[in-house]
Formats: sequence, structure tokens, C-alpha cells
Amino acid sequence: MPSKVLIRLGWRNERPARGQALVEGAIALPVLVMIALALVQLALYVHAENVVIGACQDGARVAATADGTLGDGIATAQALLQAGLGPSASDVTVRGSAGSDTVTLEAQGQLRMLLPWIGNPALPLHARTIVSKDRFNAGDPSR
Repeated sequence: MPSKVLIRLGWRNERPARGQALVEGAIALPVLVMIALALVQLALYVHAENVVIGACQDGARVAATADGTLGDGIATAQALLQAGLGPSASDVTVRGSAGSDTVTLEAQGQLRMLLPWIGNPALPLHARTIVSKDRFNAGDPSR
């Protein structure tokens, strides 16, 4: 039998209610799963955004070379998007324009969420790159 001091402090010689751990686990598990899915979705979004930015940069760089065209740059960007995003690349469009001194490539689209809870939510993807055209022309190397 516990002493009166221990009973006053809130300690009793009782067993915890049966099933308490099961109820606590049932409450905590969905919260932990949602947090884990949110972290995975964040990582996928950061990866997709980096792929879109890199594809725009490389496509603009290809188009800005002395013998490159805007079509070459857009094709390069689309190929990199396909390699980096897989089926999600179809949701990203690439547009470009070439001026006298610069080449601009812009990619815009969306990344579908892992588990669409309400409707069909998507996260926006956007990148814009402006690159100066290559003006260096080497002379005849035999001279």
C-alpha cells in the first residue's frame, strides 16, 4: 500500500488503462504520416524547380552560341525537362525569344501533388533566363 505522501503527489498504485497506447498511436500515426508526406512533397517540388531552372539556363546557353538557334535552345530545354521530370515534363511549356543581343527562354508549368486531397492541386513551376549572345568569332587559326 502506498504511503499518503505518494498519493498526495499524484502517484497511485494503479495500472494504466488498457488500450491507452493503442489510442495514442491511432491519434499520432496519421499526423506523422502527413508530416512525412509533406516533407517528401517539398523535396519533389524543390527538385522540379531546380530542373526547370537548369533546363532554361542550358537551353538559353545553347541558343546563344554563335551557331545555335532558338529552336535548338528550346529543344535542349525540353529534352532536359523530360530527362529530369519524366512524365511531369508534359505539364511544363518552354517559350523563347531572340533579340539582337540576347536570348530569353521561359519555362512555366505545374507540378501535381502526390496525394490530391481537395480537387487536383498543383504547385507552380517557373523559370526565366536571359543570356547574351556569343559574339566571339575566332579568326582563321592558320594565320
